[in-house]
Amino acid sequence: MTVFDFSEQSFPPSVLPPDNNLNGSNFFKATLEGTSLAGRLLRGTNFEEASLIGVNATGANFRPNARRWR
Repeated sequence: MTVFDFSEQSFPPSVLPPDNNLNGSNFFKATLEGTSLAGRLLRGTNFEEASLIGVNATGANFRPNARRWR
């Protein structure tokens, strides 16, 4: 798993890496506008103070761990 540091960066649509696994990555103070996070793995990802404008996160996994909730 590759962990990315995108802190304080701006992302126009479809600039993120194609890898669906962004677990543990850092988007601190990043700006994501019109970007798709649909279906991505985002466990433990830091979105603190990030600006998410028109972001599609349908089916994204923000769960804190791998345990399935019932």
